[in-house]
Amino acid sequence: MTIQDLLGYVDIRGNGAILIGENFTIDGFYRRPIHVITHAHADHLGGLNESVKYVESIIATPATVELILELGYVLNSNSSRQLFRLKTYPLHYFERYMYNGEILELLPVEHIIGAAQILIETKNTVIGYTGDFKLGDETLVIEDPDILIMESTYGDPEYRRPFKDEVEDIFLDIVEYGLREFGRVYIYGYHGKLQEAMKILRERGVMAPFIMPNKIYRITRIAEKYGYVIGEYYNSNTREGREAMRDGYYIFFDHMVKARRRRLNGSTYNIVLSGWEFKQPARMIDDYTWLVALSDHADFDELIEYVERSNPKIIVLDASREGSPKPLARELTRRGFKVYILPGAGELA
Repeated sequence: MTIQDLLGYVDIRGNGAILIGENFTIDGFYRRPIHVITHAHADHLGGLNESVKYVESIIATPATVELILELGYVLNSNSSRQLFRLKTYPLHYFERYMYNGEILELLPVEHIIGAAQILIETKNTVIGYTGDFKLGDETLVIEDPDILIMESTYGDPEYRRPFKDEVEDIFLDIVEYGLREFGRVYIYGYHGKLQEAMKILRERGVMAPFIMPNKIYRITRIAEKYGYVIGEYYNSNTREGREAMRDGYYIFFDHMVKARRRRLNGSTYNIVLSGWEFKQPARMIDDYTWLVALSDHADFDELIEYVERSNPKIIVLDASREGSPKPLARELTRRGFKVYILPGAGELA
C-alpha cells in the first residue's frame, strides 16, 4: 500500500474533527456514525451539540462522560443533554468496539481524568491517535501503527522542560512553606490539573484540608470515583467547608480565571499552575505568588521520544489546535520519519 493509499484513511478538518477510517470522527463534529471523545477539555469537545443530533453513538471513557455532563458548558440545552445520555456508549480502556468492520479501542494515557488514546483497525490499516498526553507511567505507547496522529502543543524545540522531574518536589516544598508561614495556601489551575495537584500532594503526605468551590468539588468527586485518592476535601459553600476554613489552616483550590483576583496582602500564599513555563520549575511572580510549571502535556523531547518508541510508518501532526506542528515535523523528518501536517495541503513536511 502506498503512502497516498494510507493517507486516504485519515483527515483532520479545520474545526478540529479527526476522521479515521470510514466511520469514526474524533474530537469534533462531522457527519459520520460514531463520534469519539478523547477527553473533557473544551478544545476537544467542539461540535458536540451538532453531533448529538446526527450521530448514532458517542464514545468516551466513563469518567469523560461524567465530566462532560458535570462541566455543562458544552451541551447548551436540556434536549442536548438528554440526547447525549441516550447516545453515549461508555467504553473502558482495552474494550473493543466494532462498527461496519472497523474496530475501535481506547488506551490509557496520562493527561486528565478519563483521557484516552485511540486505536482503530480498518480492513487494511492500524491507526493510532494520541490525543493530548504526557509521557509517563500511565501512557501506553502505541507501537508500530501504520499511521500515528499526534498532538503538537509543545512541538517547538524551545518548549523543553529539562527540570520536569523536579517539579513535584518543588511544588511540595512551596505548599509546605505556605502552610507553615501563612496557614492558607490558594492553588489556581484548570479542571483536571487541579485534581492532579491534589493527588500529588496527598501522595506526598500533605494532610491539610482541601477546600474548593462547588463545581471543583463535584469534579473532584468524579476523580475519586475513578481512582484518585484525595481524602479530606470540602465544598466551600457548605457548613462543613466553612468550619474547616475557620481554623485558618487549609489549601483552597480555585479555577485559573480567579487567579487575577488573588489576595496580595499577606493573608494567603498563592500558587498558579501553568504548563507554559520552560525556564525553571517555579518562579515567584510577586511577594505572595509562585508560578509552578506543572503540565499535563508532553514537552518537545517527550513528543520525539513517543514517536521513536512508537515507530509508525507515517506521522500525521494535528494542526487544527493550538501547537507548533511545523518545527516538530522538521525534527521528525530529520530523524527519518515520514511526516504530514493536517489540515493543510497534506504535503510531506
